[in-house]
Amino acid sequence: MICFPPDTLDFSEDGLRVLASGPRRAAQGKPAEKNPDTFRRIFSAHKKSPTKAVYNARHWTVESEDQPPPPFFSRSHANSASVPTGSASKEPTESEKDDGVFKAPPPPPKVTKCVTVPTDPYQDTVTTLKCHKTHKELYTVVQHVKHFNDVVEFGENQEFTDDFEYLTTGLKSGQPLNTRCLSVISLATRCAMPSFRMHLRARGKVAKVFKTLNDAPQLPNLALCTAALMYILSRDRLNMDLDRSCLDLMIRLLELDQDQGAGTGPDSSVQFSAKELAKIKEKIRKLCDTVHNKHLDLQNITTGHLAMETLLSLTSKRAGDWFKEELRLLGGLDHIVDKVKECVDNLNRDDQEENLVSSLWGAERCLRVLESVTVHNPENQSYLIAYKDSSLIVSSAKALRRCEQMIQRYSREINSDGGMVGKAVEDCMRAIIGVLLNLTHDNEWGSTKTGEQEDLIVTALNCVLRVPQYLPQEQRFDIRVLGLGLLINLVEYSARNRYFLMEMEMEGGQGPCDSTVMLSEHHQDLSSSGGPLSAIAALVQLFLQRERAAVLAEAQTDDLIKEAPKPALDQSGEWQETGGEIQWVANDNASDKQEEGKEKNDEEDEQLDLNKALQHAGKHMEDSIVASYTAVLLGCLCQGSPMNVTTVRENLPKGDFSIMTEMLKKFLNFMNLTCDVGTAGQKPISRIIDYLEHC
Repeated sequence: MICFPPDTLDFSEDGLRVLASGPRRAAQGKPAEKNPDTFRRIFSAHKKSPTKAVYNARHWTVESEDQPPPPFFSRSHANSASVPTGSASKEPTESEKDDGVFKAPPPPPKVTKCVTVPTDPYQDTVTTLKCHKTHKELYTVVQHVKHFNDVVEFGENQEFTDDFEYLTTGLKSGQPLNTRCLSVISLATRCAMPSFRMHLRARGKVAKVFKTLNDAPQLPNLALCTAALMYILSRDRLNMDLDRSCLDLMIRLLELDQDQGAGTGPDSSVQFSAKELAKIKEKIRKLCDTVHNKHLDLQNITTGHLAMETLLSLTSKRAGDWFKEELRLLGGLDHIVDKVKECVDNLNRDDQEENLVSSLWGAERCLRVLESVTVHNPENQSYLIAYKDSSLIVSSAKALRRCEQMIQRYSREINSDGGMVGKAVEDCMRAIIGVLLNLTHDNEWGSTKTGEQEDLIVTALNCVLRVPQYLPQEQRFDIRVLGLGLLINLVEYSARNRYFLMEMEMEGGQGPCDSTVMLSEHHQDLSSSGGPLSAIAALVQLFLQRERAAVLAEAQTDDLIKEAPKPALDQSGEWQETGGEIQWVANDNASDKQEEGKEKNDEEDEQLDLNKALQHAGKHMEDSIVASYTAVLLGCLCQGSPMNVTTVRENLPKGDFSIMTEMLKKFLNFMNLTCDVGTAGQKPISRIIDYLEHC
């Protein structure tokens, strides 16, 4: 409100005028601005008598409810307008301008931090914030605040969930084919991330995906994308979370034609063109190139190839015990056995090193799966023995003979050029013998069928006597024990195999079956004549050599243990008597350094002695196991045949079986300490010991 002194107002016919007064005078005769609000405020008190003009100095008071409230004027404006006439003008300060309108908010109420130390040392310290009770309504207490890492993890899981829900909407059978294929490829791309695969498995969504894609085998293009998704999910060492429906889908994908292309299937009108199919294969090829694909042929991207690689990456340990049963019932074993036969046939036809390695690796991976599903599973053993007239046994026998021939040519121990082929041959031989061990264990039918294969018993005997010299030192023990185990299974329940092994003779001289070559490590005790050496004589000599080596290693280990290093005397100083007192006087620094060096050398000598003791103990264990297995094999040959007993006795020192029984007793005690009671092998060994003691 602008206040004017009463003597400055003049009421005339032209209206209200402001008279000149002081330095702030208005132009003479100039009418005041006609503002209805101004007039209303000035004459608000004289509505009943408009002819009488009265000035209301307190115009902000409202006498009736009909009058509107006065407008708001800032204090700075009022101050500037109420300066008395004739006084000097003074500009207001910044604080005076903002004091009336813009006021700083009051400070928030103070809070106090309280730390409570727990009395229990296993509890955490509790920190709380407290405020006055009158200020409690100004604060909001948020409980159970998540940690930053928890928030990040929650956001990542939510992102994965949203992506999965979005992609699975395109997998349904009602969607167009191109949409379904694109959704599967997109989901496989996301599954290339290990964290995303773990997210799916943790929530059990893998089975949900393949249940939606159950009709994929009817659409070849969708089947190719589905096989790629399976392959990506199988890249983890964790369980794939398969169920029977998923395994059934995988087997049906295996049965598809390897060369199926575009425009095939029950509804070729909805299939892709060759150009579009090529684009899909290129996407799958790039996707598979981002994950571990050691055994995948990227130039052969087909439904069957991807499904087979997925199946071979699974084992019963990863998928559960039910996997052994379902794999047989759904026909998965058939495909694996057929794959073994295909690899073995390629192995016999091709001599190029690259193709040899590919065939050996393919056969080895298939055999590893078969070895896993036949352990302690008589149903699978019988099924594989009978499948296609013992196709697996026939292929395994051929592959073992072929590996025996190649190990001489590609030996990593003798030839520096062996390389990958030699390594592949070694791995394949162990896988072959592992499968044959399961098929012949406590199985007369399997032993008979296996022994009927051409030269299989001879090949197994060579794995014990001849092949180890072509292998690296660390591989010889494994192949020798595997060969002995296979021979034991072959002769334990098959009279035909026992007779064949007893009549077998190993030719002498410098030929490929030279006895000194077969037992190159311990050939001193073998007959130096060039005549033939019987298989029994060779096995007896192997037993005697390993038994003596075990005794020698045991004696050397005992000597190293008995010769324990004695604590060195403290030579850092000496006791001296001075002034009637005995005091310890330290030597000079040079002698200290010499003593420290001596102590360091003593520690190195102790470590060296410990390493020697461990090496001798390991050598003793290997020699004892080989001698024990050989004794078990000879005992199996002797059971039920006095003629065989006589043949073995003639090759033993003084014709005494006590050396064999003592070794078998030690081996049986070792098994009782390290194996469960009733483990396979304990009863046959006990039976052999009783039989030999009464011979």
